[in-house]
Amino acid sequence: MQHGDGRKPGIEQEWPWLDERPVFTTDGRRGMRVSRVPWGAELPPLRAWHVGLVAGLALSTGGAVAGFGLVVASRLAGLGGWWWLALGVPALLVGVVLCIGVYVDGTEATMRASATALLIWTGLLGGVAIGLGVLAWWWGLRADLPDDGWSTVADGAAVHGRILAVVALCAAVACLVVALCAVRGVRSARREVVRILRLRAQGARRPGVVVGLPDPNRWNEGGAVPIRYDDGGGPRAVSVRLNSSASRIPVRGSAVIVFTDGDDLLVELDPERPVTYLAHHAAYESSSGDGGGG
Repeated sequence: MQHGDGRKPGIEQEWPWLDERPVFTTDGRRGMRVSRVPWGAELPPLRAWHVGLVAGLALSTGGAVAGFGLVVASRLAGLGGWWWLALGVPALLVGVVLCIGVYVDGTEATMRASATALLIWTGLLGGVAIGLGVLAWWWGLRADLPDDGWSTVADGAAVHGRILAVVALCAAVACLVVALCAVRGVRSARREVVRILRLRAQGARRPGVVVGLPDPNRWNEGGAVPIRYDDGGGPRAVSVRLNSSASRIPVRGSAVIVFTDGDDLLVELDPERPVTYLAHHAAYESSSGDGGGG
């Protein structure tokens, strides 16, 4: 058996969202929709600069798409065009930095991977729309050139411009749809974080244990496991979904804490107890891609 609490030294202690400890969900959430709230974490307020990061990602991505696109377009038009790298390269570098910033900021503000991904996609799609819009405008200028040796370029420029304009419009619509989904996802994720923090702070704390392993035949990045705990009036059992990799399945007897507040329930591994993971997990690894439900 593999012993230890599964934590990695160094950067994980500074940014605890890198912790890969298993998470239990009672509402069936799985995959990127699982909220991972490190112990001791607080929910930061949303500020205008949160939106500014996404907007900056969109602008820098747009600059990169436009810069590198104009290099290609200029070459196709028989022009030099290499000077557009002065726009594309810096914009790309800034975009990479801002993309990392949106990931870090989004993770801390939502603590849910799906919501963070939607924020990143909002910025990227917005940037694609901006960059392609610039390219469409550039080809439009080529189409307006007088017939003084530019006729070959001008003949195809109008078609190129219209195609790029349509694609840019599609990207803009996709960005708007994803942005609306991101707003909804962020609100849902933050409500879940508030619920978890409330139960940790105010819920009745009941010790419990994992009393069974998930079914390997139904494993898909997680599976159902039984939990037994004492609710103060006697032993109780509940089935929850374990969300983890195949190599991080807690063995029977692993200590958990059950937080209860009326009908609400939160199950978490005891952070003060080391976790022992199942050593022989080959059956779960072979089942992880079969599409079975958990």
